[in-house]
Amino acid sequence: METGHVVVFPSAFAATLEEFTVPRPEAGQVLVRSAFSCISAGTERKRYMNVYADSGVPQRPFPVRPGYANVGTVVEVGAGMTAYQPGERVLTMANHASHYLRTVGTDAIDRLPPNVPSDGAALAVLAQVALAGVRRAPPEVGQAALVAGQGVVGQMVVQFLKAAGCRPVIATDVADFRLERAQRSGADLTVNAAQEDVHAAVMNATGGNGVERVYDATPVPDALPTNLRVAATRGIIVMLGGPMGKAELNLYADFFRRDLTLMGVFQPLTPTEATPQAPWTQQRHRQLYLSMLESGDVQAEHLITHVAPPTDAAAIYAMLAAGGEDSLGVLFDWR
Repeated sequence: METGHVVVFPSAFAATLEEFTVPRPEAGQVLVRSAFSCISAGTERKRYMNVYADSGVPQRPFPVRPGYANVGTVVEVGAGMTAYQPGERVLTMANHASHYLRTVGTDAIDRLPPNVPSDGAALAVLAQVALAGVRRAPPEVGQAALVAGQGVVGQMVVQFLKAAGCRPVIATDVADFRLERAQRSGADLTVNAAQEDVHAAVMNATGGNGVERVYDATPVPDALPTNLRVAATRGIIVMLGGPMGKAELNLYADFFRRDLTLMGVFQPLTPTEATPQAPWTQQRHRQLYLSMLESGDVQAEHLITHVAPPTDAAAIYAMLAAGGEDSLGVLFDWR
């Protein structure tokens, strides 16, 4: 029997690598051998630190198997399987593990285009989050937009807004490292929110009008008051970073009198089945990203800053918990 390995959070602020017996696929299943899995620095960092305990939303108790973005190769298929064959590269939403089973038709699984690199493909689920936010408040050609927070999701939003024809696209963050990468993602203007007056910079860049779209990809509620103030009259503010805690707002002056729309976008609520009213599914968003990555319309290489063996899981999560300002895309290399 073959032995596999999986990343586990046995408790808060702890990450280990555990062994398991690699299973055999049954009818309708494929066995995948991982190449890369991508850490969600937002969701997984919060789970590692047990931040969700104070969120008011019930969570699974520890131990937890983190991860939901994995690229690997099909190594074995169950009886009667014709949709996938051994040797094919696939993207799935599996945990951080060396091997795993997927049930075709039930579990998320996407075949990779031939010219898409496996490491860049591992960012697809984070791109899916970005697309969910952009899709809820579709930008128009020529509209000004601000993206607050330049983690991988924020950087993907910047690239999708540029592809949609927005101008200027303004990126804010508190880390110069991330703002430099945002320029490479196509941002027309970058602003360090810890050192500069974001409102003044936005008004100067937009002739005093503000931005028609704000996409808040930050994990903190403190960004929201500024994001309201920089929005143009009848602008839309989209929250997709999962901020925890409370924000103090001047609802009358900064929100009501300016006819703003504020919406939260929780990506898992994106449909999994297409309808005429909601044709963009989670899978369609993933496949759009892979297609744009293959064509060069979006870039991923500059967003991958750390590639580590899974044996370094404890150190990687400790680094993210400490702030990880010099990190963006963090991958486990299972090869």
